[in-house]
Amino acid sequence: MGWFGKGLRLKVAFSAMGLLAVITGADAQDAPIRDRLFFGVEPRWGFVMPHHDYMAYFLESNVNSFQLNVGLNTTGYKDWHKSFNYPQLGGGFFYSGLGNDRIYGKMLAAYVFIDRQFLPRKNRFNIGNRAAFGMSYLTKQFDLHSNPYNMVIGTPFNVFFQYDLTLYYRLNSNLNLRWALGFSHASNGNLREPNKGFNLITSGFGLQYSISDDRLLVTQAPGYHSDSTRTYVSIGVLGSAKSVSRENTNLYPVYGMSVEWLRRLSKTSLAGVELAAYKDKAIKYTYQAKDDSTYRSSDSYAVTLNPAYIMQLGRTMFVFQPGIYLKRGYKPDGYITNKVGMRFQLSQNLYASWAIKAHWAAKADFVEFGIRYRIIAD
Repeated sequence: MGWFGKGLRLKVAFSAMGLLAVITGADAQDAPIRDRLFFGVEPRWGFVMPHHDYMAYFLESNVNSFQLNVGLNTTGYKDWHKSFNYPQLGGGFFYSGLGNDRIYGKMLAAYVFIDRQFLPRKNRFNIGNRAAFGMSYLTKQFDLHSNPYNMVIGTPFNVFFQYDLTLYYRLNSNLNLRWALGFSHASNGNLREPNKGFNLITSGFGLQYSISDDRLLVTQAPGYHSDSTRTYVSIGVLGSAKSVSRENTNLYPVYGMSVEWLRRLSKTSLAGVELAAYKDKAIKYTYQAKDDSTYRSSDSYAVTLNPAYIMQLGRTMFVFQPGIYLKRGYKPDGYITNKVGMRFQLSQNLYASWAIKAHWAAKADFVEFGIRYRIIAD
């Protein structure tokens, strides 16, 4: 698999480590894990979104898929449980066709997820959403000789992301009927071309069984809150690697440094801004691939400014960062640069992070890994 495979596995490991820490971080005063367990099964039907003409040409059918899930109900023992209306946390498996078994193959994915319901948990009917992320395996990918028509993805192992809108109907104290309308995505973060990615829209009904009635697990005691810091200033060291084209399969390093200021909005959210500078050694070869002779050494440097909104679940943070280039490297990339990712608190002031950095709305640039150190905390 090489570096790109290791990079994806490392990123997913960070993600899983963060959510698993949240999921399994039970305290002796919390309800036993066995009582909080739930299981779900969900068949789905849908289609692949053909976001390029050549992709649509090879789509032959809609897709059938299914999901298996296992997780834990939260109880309110920690403060963020109550802030997010007692979310459900867990992991699962996703299997789906991709519209053409011969060229695109099948998708298998393992993921961690967080489910949130918006109405009181005592209600028989509820609405909510799910965010899930992990790693997918695609049985078919681009190969110049054996599969040249797959111009969508060049790697077997890829990032997996899923977002669902959900409806729940409680059949009895332990069993829920669950309907979902979901968007699923698989791509490699530009670690190897092609990287157009697969986007699926699926919907289906499923059943979710809880070992105990989740309504009886909720505690009325004040929740435990682990971090009351109001203001943060941190510095970060960032790194990645990226490819340029299908013809040039080399990986070129990207280095970066950043400084970030954050202000706490609530017990579970922060907002601020990050200033980052990057040196991207792939830019030179991007110019060459485009037969553009105007490259200068300064084009390998870029500076970005990204406002940040962070959702905090204990030591795990979900980070959303729309932004702009103050200085661009490759001009056709435009002025918009966005990041979305996760951070995990390793110690009081040290954080591990990963993010997908993209141009415009969702044109992947690279997968960014980082170590951040908090130098000021008030």
